[in-house]
Amino acid sequence: MKLGPRVAIVTTLLMAAALACAIWAVLAVLRADQVRKLDGEAHAMADALAAGIEPLTPDEAGTLLPARVASANARLGQFRLETVAWGTQRPNNFWAGLVDQASRLDAPVGQLFEPAGMPLFYAMAIPLHSAQPGAPDRQTSAFLGLVCDSSFITAEVMGTGWRLLPFLVLGILAFGILLYLTLRRRVVNPLRRLIEAIDAVAQGDLTRAVLPGRDDEIGSLAGQFNKMMNYLREAREQGARATAARQAMEMHLRRAEKLATVGQVAAEIAHEVGTPLNVIGGRARTLAKRPDDPAEVQKNATIITDQVGRIAKIIRQVLDASRKSRPSLTEVDVTRVVREALGFVEELVKRQHIEVSVQAAPELRPIPGDPDEIQQVCLNIVMNAIHAMKDGGSLTIDLQQVVRRKEGLALSPPSPYLMLQVSDTGPGIPVADRDKIFEPFFTTKDPGQGSGLGLAVSKGIVKDHEGWIEVDDAPRGGAVLRVFLPVGSVVEPPRADGDTPAPVVENAEQSRR
Repeated sequence: MKLGPRVAIVTTLLMAAALACAIWAVLAVLRADQVRKLDGEAHAMADALAAGIEPLTPDEAGTLLPARVASANARLGQFRLETVAWGTQRPNNFWAGLVDQASRLDAPVGQLFEPAGMPLFYAMAIPLHSAQPGAPDRQTSAFLGLVCDSSFITAEVMGTGWRLLPFLVLGILAFGILLYLTLRRRVVNPLRRLIEAIDAVAQGDLTRAVLPGRDDEIGSLAGQFNKMMNYLREAREQGARATAARQAMEMHLRRAEKLATVGQVAAEIAHEVGTPLNVIGGRARTLAKRPDDPAEVQKNATIITDQVGRIAKIIRQVLDASRKSRPSLTEVDVTRVVREALGFVEELVKRQHIEVSVQAAPELRPIPGDPDEIQQVCLNIVMNAIHAMKDGGSLTIDLQQVVRRKEGLALSPPSPYLMLQVSDTGPGIPVADRDKIFEPFFTTKDPGQGSGLGLAVSKGIVKDHEGWIEVDDAPRGGAVLRVFLPVGSVVEPPRADGDTPAPVVENAEQSRR
């Protein structure tokens, strides 16, 4: 139940209880008034009876009093007389108490009685004396009992209560409806508008404002909400500016690392360009010596063309790797990106006598991402592996789809990821350095071989792609770096050849086993 109806119902019930108590008090006062009125009438009648019967001697009480009581009962109407005590005769019922009080006070004493299972009645004990007031020999000779059926008091009080009941019900209903409408207009509607504004803020709309419009707690709450909205708008603008500045800095950092990597590779392959140039020069000199031999001209021209194509390929790879481009989200074929990165360092790998093996699972699903940034990650990790194997070795790249829980989210459901695993046979990465290798400018390479930004930039790129990087030891020595990138929403076609589904890899230890 909402606030308005709940407050209205509780308040109405409290109001109903208060009105019921008030009506009960009114009925109690009415009953007391009726009892006082009856008591007054009884005292007036007692005075009249005493004046008509007194003086009454004790001897006359036993003979004359019963006749006079019977004569008076014929004329008293609702009242009835009884002879309750005379001489030595004393009552042993409810009259006993009244007789004792009347004897002690020497005056009529009346009381309302409500015995169980009997109607309400009023009784009064009237003392009768043997002489007029002031006489020295005045004494109480007998007691008359005056009785009146008082059930009319209960009937009158109940009747009044029933007559007041409709007004009570109508009043309570009117009060409840008026209170609900007032609460709805003054409390519920302003709070509803405030809640709607809060819901809009939760959905990212910071343009909502609530007009205070009143000088009370709700108005103060609306004013504080507006202040909070202004603060959130300013915080969002500052956050947007900071994010834009951070992204710009990251882009510059990534480009600097990319150019540094290209520079390292360019220095390594500079002499590779000299080899085809020497071949071209030698073939040109041969052409100059034997210009009249068509077969020799054709042969040398073909060789020169091949070497020029080789030089153009090397230059194109360097230019492609060093060009500045904006990140673009598209479907990336990571297998193709890896082979392009390996083609970029092909001459360097051959010269250092490193065997390269690429193992890609069939029907790998593409991933959402930026191909240039993913190529930069591949190139950085491959270059680190090459620099770690100065005396040659084996470089193994595995591509497969796995199902993993995202790092740091142990309670999240497993999701499909593409795992890029790069293994080398170098000296490996010490355990103490594994938390540092992703820090900017941390490097263990020889001077001139790295800036210390490669893995830091790669981690930032992978994180932007909602992935992460793990570092481990290779089973036969060396280091293993695993890059996990989410596959996204691309649906894999159903398998028709009975292949087993992708394995669930829970952690690095499981993947080694």
